[in-house]
Amino acid sequence: MGSVEWLPRLALIVAIVCLGAGAVRAEEAAAEKSPAEAVEEPESTAYEEFDDLYFDEDFEEDAAEDDPLEPVNRPIFRVNDALDRYAIEPVSRAWDFVLPDFAQRALRNAFDNLRFPIIFLNDVFQLKLTDAGGDLARFVLNSTVGIAGFMDPAATLGLPRRNEDFGQTLGFWGVPPGPYLMLPFFGPSNIRDGFGLIIDTGLRALSFFIPLAASFAMQGVDTLNRRSLIRGEIEAERRAALDWYAAVRSAYTQYRENLVHDRRRARDDFDYFPGLEIDADRPAQD
Repeated sequence: MGSVEWLPRLALIVAIVCLGAGAVRAEEAAAEKSPAEAVEEPESTAYEEFDDLYFDEDFEEDAAEDDPLEPVNRPIFRVNDALDRYAIEPVSRAWDFVLPDFAQRALRNAFDNLRFPIIFLNDVFQLKLTDAGGDLARFVLNSTVGIAGFMDPAATLGLPRRNEDFGQTLGFWGVPPGPYLMLPFFGPSNIRDGFGLIIDTGLRALSFFIPLAASFAMQGVDTLNRRSLIRGEIEAERRAALDWYAAVRSAYTQYRENLVHDRRRARDDFDYFPGLEIDADRPAQD
């Protein structure tokens, strides 16, 4: 038996697990987590510092106007959503049954720790040198005391996880987002963020330490794990939405706008975006 014979099987498994990744990203951007739920899970409060977004009344209409590719985007979204409903979501239920919540959060912490090269370099690209220093200290602490990032002692010391990527870097330097774009498997994006995704993929720590095939497999595990953590929120949002595609588009578009401008603006019914945290210590801007 050659060592290469297992690669097609692994690729098939990875493909099945990753097919719904786009729907997961989309649904994460529309998922809602109430303040009451945040109180019920004090152990995750230090880790999850979500952005409180303000949605003005005309924003959904503006998002629709920025979607000239809608005739192409909607069919792609339907495929992503179907794959999530009938492939990822059932598997995530089994995953949630087998793996306790604390283990799922530990896995999420470890995968987030591996995003350090993306976050750190984009801090530097945006001239946020203080943030870069904090993220470096956070990575070193969590990788050592936190046992490869499975625990998050940095958060208890006032070093919250930040979210930076190359799409935000381009926006920081004035590059417009361009038309809304629904990517197969990867989900909601735009021209600017789609290009940024390519750059960030090359910066992944996983690519530096393990073979590419194993990296894809680990990414599939991360996707499945995150999906199981927000299953209830996704189901509630999907039931409440009159047009699920439009809801995801509006949520993603404004979320990215707020991230680019480091904006934290309150609204009455607080939309949260699991897995898409930003720096809660950064001052609010209008």
